[in-house]
Amino acid sequence: MTTLSTALDVAGASQRLAATSRVRLPGLLQDGVGALYDAVTDPGMLWMRAIHNPWNAEVPVALFEAEPLDEQARLIALAHEEATDGFQFIFDRLKLGQARAMGLTIPQPLYDLHACFNSEAFLSFARALTGDDRIAYVDAQATRYLPGHFLNRHTDEHVDAGRLYAYVLNLTPDWRAEWGGLLMFLEAGEVVETFLPGAGILNVFKVPQSHAVSMVAPFAGAARHSITGWWRTTPPPGGQG
Repeated sequence: MTTLSTALDVAGASQRLAATSRVRLPGLLQDGVGALYDAVTDPGMLWMRAIHNPWNAEVPVALFEAEPLDEQARLIALAHEEATDGFQFIFDRLKLGQARAMGLTIPQPLYDLHACFNSEAFLSFARALTGDDRIAYVDAQATRYLPGHFLNRHTDEHVDAGRLYAYVLNLTPDWRAEWGGLLMFLEAGEVVETFLPGAGILNVFKVPQSHAVSMVAPFAGAARHSITGWWRTTPPPGGQG
């Protein structure tokens, strides 16, 4: 079961968010982090491989990995080449609203979290934290960064998407900085602050804001799992976020 902690320092976090446009808030959930981690590491998860492309298309990871190894390597090398001086990313995700709309069978804790995020209790928390009464919907996607996965710098700005704040709920326990997968905030091309993934820690930051996720190292001892999304003014088309 997913429930919000009653011991959150919302006032202190709100001050920090107002001052810097970003904040880390540990202990968001009273319980359920372990169940969420078990859910996203379930072998039956229906992951989609996200690689930036002109069609905004994703492919099931099972289909991607069924390709010959040289073809997989070619696609990844192409993404790396494009990442040299442009926007690119490689990671796996499952959009929870879309999965619900499609009637997909996925671990129940993920659906429960999506419902919790869109409950009045959570929306009230989000409005109190940000001081922004426009927050009316939370979309969510489970994400998995395997070794070699990354997300180049971007701002999350999206015309007409109604994105007010981005968030990351980290799930992987005992993450180490040298494994990569760090959420980095940038100003004038320089890294000004870095958030280390930590199980149960909620990261929230105002949109637009330049940020990136560093590449997960080949020797990382685990995949970087999290729930990510945006606090928005309106649901996405069809509520499929």
